[in-house]
Amino acid sequence: MRFLGWHRWRIAGAWVLGTGTILAGIGLLASSGYLISAAALRPPILDLLVVIVSVRFFGISRAVLRYGERLLSHDITFRLLMRMRSRFFASIQALPASRLLGYRSGNLLSSVTSDIDELQNFYVRVITPFTVAFISSVIAFLFIRLFSPSAAWVTLGLLSVNGAFVPLLLRLLARGIGTSQVRLRSRLYRLWIEMTQGIQDIRLYNLQKAYNEQYNNLCERIDRAERRQSVFTGLQDALLQWTMFGAVIVSLVVTAPVVLSGELEGVMMALVIFSVMAAFESTQNLGSAFQYLESTEKAADNLFSLESGERPHTRNKTDGGKIFDSINRTAYSDNLNIALKSKVKTRAINRDPDILFEKVDFAYGRHQVLNGIGFPMETGSKTAVVGPSGSGKSTLLNLLLRFYDPDAGQIRVGGRNSMYWHPEDIRAAISVVDQSTYLFNDTLRENLLLAHHGADDHMLLQALQDAHLMEWYNMLPNGLDTYLGEHGKQLSGGERQRLAVCRALLKNAPVWILDEPTANLDTITEKSLVQTIRKALEGRTALWITHRLVQMDYFDRILVLEEGRITARGRHHVLIKKEGWYRDMMHLQSNLLADRV
Repeated sequence: MRFLGWHRWRIAGAWVLGTGTILAGIGLLASSGYLISAAALRPPILDLLVVIVSVRFFGISRAVLRYGERLLSHDITFRLLMRMRSRFFASIQALPASRLLGYRSGNLLSSVTSDIDELQNFYVRVITPFTVAFISSVIAFLFIRLFSPSAAWVTLGLLSVNGAFVPLLLRLLARGIGTSQVRLRSRLYRLWIEMTQGIQDIRLYNLQKAYNEQYNNLCERIDRAERRQSVFTGLQDALLQWTMFGAVIVSLVVTAPVVLSGELEGVMMALVIFSVMAAFESTQNLGSAFQYLESTEKAADNLFSLESGERPHTRNKTDGGKIFDSINRTAYSDNLNIALKSKVKTRAINRDPDILFEKVDFAYGRHQVLNGIGFPMETGSKTAVVGPSGSGKSTLLNLLLRFYDPDAGQIRVGGRNSMYWHPEDIRAAISVVDQSTYLFNDTLRENLLLAHHGADDHMLLQALQDAHLMEWYNMLPNGLDTYLGEHGKQLSGGERQRLAVCRALLKNAPVWILDEPTANLDTITEKSLVQTIRKALEGRTALWITHRLVQMDYFDRILVLEEGRITARGRHHVLIKKEGWYRDMMHLQSNLLADRV
């Protein structure tokens, strides 16, 4: 209903046009009935001239009003759908990652397509028909009452049956069908996405038959639900017709004595009966309104559930550059092999850290991921977080970027609690090289421009060269205008990782976070890329998340994270002498390397 408030004047206009259409239909049949009856008595043509003009007027005006009502109603509907889709997209954008991960892509696709389309029924088939029916029924009652009060009350009573009893009966009989249709369509969308994205594995393991059976089963269930709804739609039409003809017969019976007694002229009998018949046009769509109401409610629940629950706490957006304003950010240019090589001024280590974790706790549901995490990241320092898989390393990244917010403790960014920064400000000041880089189904150029919208071709090529991707680039058929395909499926895992480094180089942020940046790379390429990254990190603050303990003497601080707790911290030469996970892993990797040699 809140959405309707944006278009109240258009909706009021549609109601006026819809009511005018019904009343024009009543006037058309009433004047036609009177004209036929009066013409049978062969009066002078001049006596019928007004009625003839009335028939023409109501006939033309009914068509014009109907066209205007349809045009305005659909305009309102499309405006509502546009606003709903925008609201839905904004809701997804505002969701914290912890909530968004709870939705399957098929459900979201179903919501943005069929669920939103379903909501148009609320206006087109629920709100407008009931409003128009109520206004038209009252006016029709008052009009018929001028000629036959008994027929007017009969009409009003049976209009109420058509407008209330029949729709409620149909909703009772068809209960569950609308909800079932929405749920089944959502499952069908999920299955489509799974089949499309997993087609190679489906073929590899010969699962085509199983998925085809699931698909056919869902289609059959949707078909049965639609057929059941069609049955009730047919029943609705039958009940409406029976009620209308019942009203005509009863009105004829109660009006005949009035005519015989001379209280009403005989030529008025057709006017009354035709008016009664035309009045039922206002209620003929109310049965389907209740049928669609259930599926509309279910669709609305699916959509508005995205707006429920806790939202990330944000302040007003400010200038992201002010977060780390003490760091001189130099643009990535063709005059530098690597961004920020010699022009970055590093503050003294004893100053307030750029980033500070203070007793941070975080849990996914009942699973405690981080427990009392605390460490600083001074300007220009290089911090490594190591530990076994599932220890919570990547969660630190998500908390810092405010995809999640801590359950307890705080993360200070630029000397302030991160809760006081807008998430976009923090993300603008941090470059991320993630282990699961997402590549859009667009050109290489557009995928790189995400990090730096104003970069020219020379800057893009320089970034590709520094990320050791020129050999791959030279094989592309259309250079920077080559399409990478959905999810970048045309690239290997290592190539996707190096494109992530390209984006970080182009973004040129004062803080870098690297989550397994050399995953999926061979040893030679890994060593070369690490050197590139380290040159880019000169004077910058960096957090390097990894489980591969390679060249660890580079880092100023190493944190060993196990089961959500920091179990050891220090430089490489200190940790290698202590018993624990770090030393065990270093020995294990050394033994594996010796075995390979």
